[in-house]
Amino acid sequence: MLNLILPVLHILLAGFLLQAPAKLRKTLVQEGKASYYGREFEGRKTANGEKFRNADFTAAHRTLPFNSLIRVTNLKNKLSVTVRVNDRGPFVKGRVVDLSEAAARRIGSYMHGLASVKVEEVTMLRITPEIDSLFTCFDFLDCLGNPDVLSGYSLSAWRTNNLLHMLYVANELYLHDDVSHVSIAGRGLGKNREYQLVITGFKTKGAALAFKDLLEKKGFMKVAFFN
Repeated sequence: MLNLILPVLHILLAGFLLQAPAKLRKTLVQEGKASYYGREFEGRKTANGEKFRNADFTAAHRTLPFNSLIRVTNLKNKLSVTVRVNDRGPFVKGRVVDLSEAAARRIGSYMHGLASVKVEEVTMLRITPEIDSLFTCFDFLDCLGNPDVLSGYSLSAWRTNNLLHMLYVANELYLHDDVSHVSIAGRGLGKNREYQLVITGFKTKGAALAFKDLLEKKGFMKVAFFN
């Protein structure tokens, strides 16, 4: 199994702890205003046919292909989030991206309506057959791809069917939010496989509940105890 673990560690470390070549790191850079969806859009169909969910980290962009991953950075406070493009827009001059509510909360723009942002397409990581196999073989892995075991009380912070998106968000949480134990849980098979972002290792239920409140303030809108 070591021969499976080493490739994913190499790729993840190269992507997040080292500087990737410019042509791989980003192909699009924009600056402008970011807006966010109102709650009345919950459940409506996006341009790619999905149902819109404000609790997901998604965005509308005018030109990028669907499922592109982009890092949106608030230029005022430097907070950033990686979101997946699943819709078209915004169609207001000067605005470059429409964010879900969760993404807006993550970069601290929810209470302000609009924010000046930098948008960068991210292409540091690629899902290889080895990585896909690794995340299928184990129920839990840490955010660097090592087999993991949950301990104490655990919280499920976010879920997605997109493994690549999960890797970015899990590593961002681990590197920038002072979270000591981030795990990825995979459940289901094939197209129905879902990945959950799990924070584990809380010694008491009270400690887990306190951290649940903190995560929700940081944009994770549907945090729940993980069973």
